Amino acid sequence: MLSISLLIVYVLTIIGHVHGANQCEAFIDLTLIIDSSNSVPEDHFEQGKNALLDLVSRLNVGVEKAGVALLNFATNVSLSAITDVYEFDRTELLQQIAALPRLATNTATGEALALAKSYCEARCRQTDRAIPRVFAIFTDGHSNTGRAPIPVAQAIRASPIEGTIFAVGIGNIGPDGDAELLGIAGDSDYVMNIDSYLDLARVTNAITERMCEFPAFVIPNTKVNVEVSSNSSRYFKMHTVKKNAFFEIEFDNREGQAIVYTSTKNKKPTSYTSRSITPRTAINGKKTYTTFVPADSKNFYFSVKGTGKINKSDFIVRVRPLDF
Repeated sequence: MLSISLLIVYVLTIIGHVHGANQCEAFIDLTLIIDSSNSVPEDHFEQGKNALLDLVSRLNVGVEKAGVALLNFATNVSLSAITDVYEFDRTELLQQIAALPRLATNTATGEALALAKSYCEARCRQTDRAIPRVFAIFTDGHSNTGRAPIPVAQAIRASPIEGTIFAVGIGNIGPDGDAELLGIAGDSDYVMNIDSYLDLARVTNAITERMCEFPAFVIPNTKVNVEVSSNSSRYFKMHTVKKNAFFEIEFDNREGQAIVYTSTKNKKPTSYTSRSITPRTAINGKKTYTTFVPADSKNFYFSVKGTGKINKSDFIVRVRPLDF
């Protein structure tokens, strides 16, 4: 079985380079968390591994783009990202996925999330770089041993990690499994249910595209460098201050031309969904996009879309609370 999987590794590596349209160019720190408990039959686990091979082949794995950690769990939890080799080398990652063993014990989802949290605290790129921290968990049922997963997931989604958890349920996971997945993700937009492991392989491209568009957390008053290609976007989010405020994005196009869209509801603001904002241009050529954010808004979202061939810019967001 290993030799067949390794053959798939090489084929998918070639496909990933040939079909560039299906390749995700996003900046992302991604932790893949794979359930290999005894409820997952051997053939289903192999189908799941093949789907992950396809997923990783679509990422532009590299120091300045996508970093990937691989976590295999049941009652025991193993992490295949101890060195930079597994984080930023696609070939090594594919080989690690192909060699994943089925652990075939109970389902310790909370322990897996706790290890993923510790790993990101030590190895994810700094928050001020505004790289999305995405934790994708694939499971066929709810946790039945170890610590409770939802409190750990809440800690991952909160400061200082500010991660996004994408929870994928495979097969009939039941009401308890559905409730646990929603509690782990914390947002129904970040939950996906798939009928089978075979179907997982069929929707890998859709999963990859979704994860590559998750917003990165931005710290106020921190300069962020952004690079986007033509007609592509990067997405960002900030917490609100629980009172009426102006969010001001001071934006500097250093090369090419990029534009900014904002929203308090849409996680992916576009020209069709964003608030109507008019930037004002300062003497130094920088533009400031100002958005009024009501006190009852949970988050502030914005996107940077490239219009030139290569677009390099930087921005700083300043929050100005109001007294009404």
